[in-house]
Amino acid sequence: MTRKRARECGVFIGAGIPGAFNAITDVKGVRVGHKTIQKEDVCSGLTVIVPNDGQLEGQHFPAGFFSFNGTGEFTGSHWIEETGTLVTPIVFTGSHLLGLAHHHLARATRKIEGLEPFSNGIVAETWDGWLSDLEKTQIQYEDLEEAIVEARTGHVEEGNVGGGTGMICFEFKGGIGTSSRIVETECGTFTVGALVQTNFGRRHDLKVNGIPVGQLISENEVPLPWVTPENDGSFLVTIATDAPLLPTQCKRISKRASLAMAQLGAIGEEGSGDFFLTFSTGNCYSYGDEQMSTVKMFPSEQLDALFEAATEAVNEAILNSMLMAKTIQGQKNRTVHALPLDRFVEVMSR
Repeated sequence: MTRKRARECGVFIGAGIPGAFNAITDVKGVRVGHKTIQKEDVCSGLTVIVPNDGQLEGQHFPAGFFSFNGTGEFTGSHWIEETGTLVTPIVFTGSHLLGLAHHHLARATRKIEGLEPFSNGIVAETWDGWLSDLEKTQIQYEDLEEAIVEARTGHVEEGNVGGGTGMICFEFKGGIGTSSRIVETECGTFTVGALVQTNFGRRHDLKVNGIPVGQLISENEVPLPWVTPENDGSFLVTIATDAPLLPTQCKRISKRASLAMAQLGAIGEEGSGDFFLTFSTGNCYSYGDEQMSTVKMFPSEQLDALFEAATEAVNEAILNSMLMAKTIQGQKNRTVHALPLDRFVEVMSR
């Protein structure tokens, strides 16, 4: 069966209206690129999020980071916490590739035209070692360069692509998902978009719009990937918006991703590293400015509209990551089954 996104299945998360592509790329200038590595016993890759059409030299953006559960790694978060600025592309990958990706990103910022030469780039991980043989899983500099250079606006591939290739969500196949919302406020119309890498959650906890999907499509119908989970997984989120935010406001929006997890039934297991980053393209400045500069501040009294949009977009992005993913076989003949669309539609239509 052809994979379909949530809205194509007749499932709507919240009352918000998505953008043209229902993706993080609905925020002007935001691009997404993937490098999928699937061969032999390897199911891994890279996903990159690039602001400002890749023109980052001298163009830094307010950003805010939130660690919901810190048993993982989000390299570059200390820079975000200290300065409140996003300087480089954002890279999502597998846990064991994080060091290599970070090394390659520092090199890429010095080689790829338009990027800011910088050594503390953003690279975040979730663990794909159930499906991917860690001794065989490698990335080269050219893999990251390709993902950055080939990053595009518009349609975003979802499911088992890029960094999401070997990921598992609510014990169905997970991966990359995205969604967006158009927000009408008294001070203008703005876009909020989210991109997620999902590798978390227990089957019996999964709920969609309050319906216990994970209990109704149980392990008796669709086998779990394992008898005893080897790893609790993790969850990565990037939220982008063109609303003019300050770093503290970005951090407040980042926290709302944890509400989307909870709405779907996740509890943030002990070993799940859940990290959320928000950046705003509505303000822009150079970290090296020697003159005074002016930035705008979105009114705090209207932030609820952005909070709601972010929560809905992350929720739907998680769901899209599962609905667009396909059943996959990895190392040691391990199989992770996709969420069956026909049964999902049947359960949701009750």
